[in-house]
Amino acid sequence: MENGRGSAVPGSSRAWSAPASILIGFVYIAGYGVLYLGATMLSALALPRLAPGAPKWAFSVSHGVLWIASVALVTWLMRSKLNRRPWAGMATPLPPTLGRFPLGFVAGAALLLAVFAVQFGLGWLRVTGIDSLSMAWPRAALGLFPSLGVGFCEEIAFRGYILQTLGERMPAWAAVLLTALIFALFHFTLGGFGPGFVVTVMGLSLVFTILRFATGSLWFPMGLHAAWDWTQTFLVGVGNVGARPGHDPALVHVAQGGPGLWVGQAPSIEGGLIYALAAAAALAAAWAYAAARGRLPRWGLPLRPDGTQ
Repeated sequence: MENGRGSAVPGSSRAWSAPASILIGFVYIAGYGVLYLGATMLSALALPRLAPGAPKWAFSVSHGVLWIASVALVTWLMRSKLNRRPWAGMATPLPPTLGRFPLGFVAGAALLLAVFAVQFGLGWLRVTGIDSLSMAWPRAALGLFPSLGVGFCEEIAFRGYILQTLGERMPAWAAVLLTALIFALFHFTLGGFGPGFVVTVMGLSLVFTILRFATGSLWFPMGLHAAWDWTQTFLVGVGNVGARPGHDPALVHVAQGGPGLWVGQAPSIEGGLIYALAAAAALAAAWAYAAARGRLPRWGLPLRPDGTQ
């Protein structure tokens, strides 16, 4: 199999043509949504039958585990068996790079907490209640499972499979921007979805992508992404504003004020300008880090099947 530069890829006989590979990519996008719904329905319907009387937290655990396992399996089948490309292109090498996941998680939580702190200082965010640690921390800990699912699955799907499939067939700049747009539009069902949300989420996608190249893997972006979801849902409930009483799982409950243009609308809080500024700051930091390490993408070149250039 040729990698587009005249060299064979070890352990692979041939690759699909460019149109076929892109078509497989679109099938994968549709299948990704089906996998999420399937994991949700299977957890909701099968768990009560398989484990009658199971505690409510078992749903979060089973959903997260099923989602991660199914996305990992399907991605491997698509990449290795249909595309006939090496798994190395998915940028998920195991130790020692796996240790970058918790570092990414800390960075993601710190970034979002800084945004919340600014809103609190401006009077745009007001704390309405804090649950007791004995009640809230078990929920927050269990919330790690769905949040880890978001971080792992969305990164392996978009900055892994989609970016790599496109990047082998076009210049890196085009693959990166197209992946970012697809990723943003994939969230169209969220309440509050709009142009501001699309711009911010595309910016975050660029952050995740630059960090993939800068660190040599997706583990740091996965951690950052998981923390972004977990912090606004289970730690400080900014993403839960407007939820029905008893349906906010966060440790800290808040009321949202301030201009809608700046703070967005839950659950799509990324539509607010303050989150766009945070994404821009994160992008600048990621870009500077990648440049300092000499690992910025060469934008005019495609990706090799192993994810390098």
